[in-house]
Amino acid sequence: MSDGSRFDSTAEHYTRHRPGYGDAVIEHLRDRFGLDGAAGGDTGADSGARVLDLGCGTGELAVPLAAHADEVVAVDPSPAMLAAARERAVDARAGNVRTVEGDDTDVGSVDAVRGPFRLTTMGRSFHRMDGAATLERVRGETGPSGGVALVTDGEWLTKGTEEWQEEVYAVAGEYIDDLPERTGPVEYDRTWADHLREAGFDDVRVETVIERHELDADGVVGYVLSLSFCSPEMLGDDLPAFEADLRTRLAELGGPFAYERTVEVTSGLA
Repeated sequence: MSDGSRFDSTAEHYTRHRPGYGDAVIEHLRDRFGLDGAAGGDTGADSGARVLDLGCGTGELAVPLAAHADEVVAVDPSPAMLAAARERAVDARAGNVRTVEGDDTDVGSVDAVRGPFRLTTMGRSFHRMDGAATLERVRGETGPSGGVALVTDGEWLTKGTEEWQEEVYAVAGEYIDDLPERTGPVEYDRTWADHLREAGFDDVRVETVIERHELDADGVVGYVLSLSFCSPEMLGDDLPAFEADLRTRLAELGGPFAYERTVEVTSGLA
């Protein structure tokens, strides 16, 4: 995984303006892996089920999953992200979330990140890891009836298709020299499901949840500043001017700013 310091300046915006994955995703993971007895028959809340969340960010998966596990080990290289995850856990009274500063290379080699784990999740983070090596390590630390789940949603600044998103991208392009290309949805030759099968995971499934969201101007600005390539650190001294210009453009466009979000869960059994 890349150096977590690049995300430190995004943590506050990430916490406030990135949408969570929703109840349907958490329920799917609970049922799929029998975290509190929903699918496992003889497994229950006292079964010792442990969850590992790699690249946990501000705890969007780790904290809600804590209600269905004995322990959740939340790993991230960014101290600021981990601090936000701890605050989220406190707010949710999830005392069984343990935060660890590290990354996917620590799986199996650092005491806190040793299994067995019933489930390992990676939300918006697998693409930053050495895929095959990470999955090999995860598989080695997975217990009986356990597996892995890769959870992702479309990043709308470069992947969205709404006209207002294109306008926001144009403003960002005036301030960020190496802004990623605006491509719209992208289909890859190798899917996350292919990665799991090639790593030896069985019964690979893809679950999709489609949601409709609406943002106000604060939500749009906050989301953009939560992106690593358009973070307050990347903008530097230009941050006030960027935010002012973006808010002016949003006021011209009106609102609310609606878009469709697809959350995809790709999971497999070890």
